[in-house]
Amino acid sequence: MHMTTKIVKAHLQMLGFTALLGGSFIASATISNALPPMVITWLRYAIASLLFMVLLVSQRLFKLPKLRDLGRYTLISLPPLLYFACMIFSLQTTSALNSSALYTTVPLMSLIMSMLLLKSKSTWSVLAALLMGILGALLIIFKGDLSQLLHLSLMPSDYLFLFGCLGMALNPIVVKKLHRGELALVLTGWSLICATLLLTAVLAYQLPEIEWRNISVITWSGVFYLATFATALSFFLFQKACVVLSPAKVSGYVYLIPLSVIATNVVLGQAINWQEIAVGATLVVIAMVMLVKAE
Repeated sequence: MHMTTKIVKAHLQMLGFTALLGGSFIASATISNALPPMVITWLRYAIASLLFMVLLVSQRLFKLPKLRDLGRYTLISLPPLLYFACMIFSLQTTSALNSSALYTTVPLMSLIMSMLLLKSKSTWSVLAALLMGILGALLIIFKGDLSQLLHLSLMPSDYLFLFGCLGMALNPIVVKKLHRGELALVLTGWSLICATLLLTAVLAYQLPEIEWRNISVITWSGVFYLATFATALSFFLFQKACVVLSPAKVSGYVYLIPLSVIATNVVLGQAINWQEIAVGATLVVIAMVMLVKAE
């Protein structure tokens, strides 16, 4: 398959998105007990929105969209918001292991929904790559022992998280369906602003109760990483790639997230047992090569 520069750029954007997400899991874990989870989410969106407003003003692109477009940007912002909300509430009673295992279903959900909603056609090579990716990601998550999957007992909160995963699977489909040719800067900026306004309305009662002066420098550092890199930049890269690539290919990059988290931990000096993840990592890499090359 001849890959155009546009397609290659979109795949590189998704690689960047995956790398940024790897750091976000560690930043989130560092600050998760310092503030209420939904307040951290609000701060992520609010700071990212401010950054985009500055960018839009500096590029002379800041103008109030029509009401119809504001509705469109709000719809684009809903799937990731649904995922974040479900993840935050489910993680209070379920394990990160359960959530990681369930998250591997996102690309398959995305493939099925894009066939139903976008009438897009898929190939056996894409399906094979996604199934191999699921297997590889699960082998990494369970450290090479898939028998643990049989002992995975699902709680009501796991079904809530699975509903959130549905939002994440819908994300590239909604972007593709509702994109009207505007610049990625405008699309990402206004979808973040609309999401921030929604979150502000929901959390209006909680925000005045936060003791903002008592928040530590480490917590603010984590929040700024999440807002700048894991929200503003990652959303921008994701939405740019969504316009070019199929939803199944975009969602397939989910399988690289466990490897991205491992790579970030290595950089931070954590010891890794490579034997436990070697087979899973190999399968994920093969699956990603298949997915990139697939028609």
